[in-house]
Amino acid sequence: MHVAALGSAPGILNAQAKRPAGTRQMLVETLTGDRDYALAMVDSMPARLLHFKPVPEVRDFAEQIEHVASTGAAYVARFVLNDNHGPALGDSAAAMKSKAGLKRLVRTAFDYCLREVQTLPDSTLLTPTRFFGRDIPRWRVFMMVHSHDVWTMGSVVAYFRLNGMPPPAFEAF
Repeated sequence: MHVAALGSAPGILNAQAKRPAGTRQMLVETLTGDRDYALAMVDSMPARLLHFKPVPEVRDFAEQIEHVASTGAAYVARFVLNDNHGPALGDSAAAMKSKAGLKRLVRTAFDYCLREVQTLPDSTLLTPTRFFGRDIPRWRVFMMVHSHDVWTMGSVVAYFRLNGMPPPAFEAF
């Protein structure tokens, strides 16, 4: 069969418009795990090291955690809901001054993402959106949030190790 014929076959087009069974629950579990791991990182990092960075060119610990939280919420707002303003997360500069503030920011951002993935109708989640040059179903934006979370929090592991501390246990399995 020609590749061009695959793109026009009705069965192929219908398959692209569906999400795999159990996707919503998987997204909830994945984002909940990301939130819990970000909170565990904040809990495990001593307050005196909130602004530690291994080299001058990178974000410090608090900036990395804020980046995880705020980027996920911004992706959901912009690419799922077409909202360029995003959710009210509070003053991130103030939040990064204490562990309590950082945890509040993490909870607020992840709760926003979780609320949206739990309540949006399938018709919205299946609708394509333009995400950095690619058309993807909106439910996949939540997977991109997770990928970004894992990538960024994975880099923060070095912040713990460079200070002679183990990172919090990764319990994804």
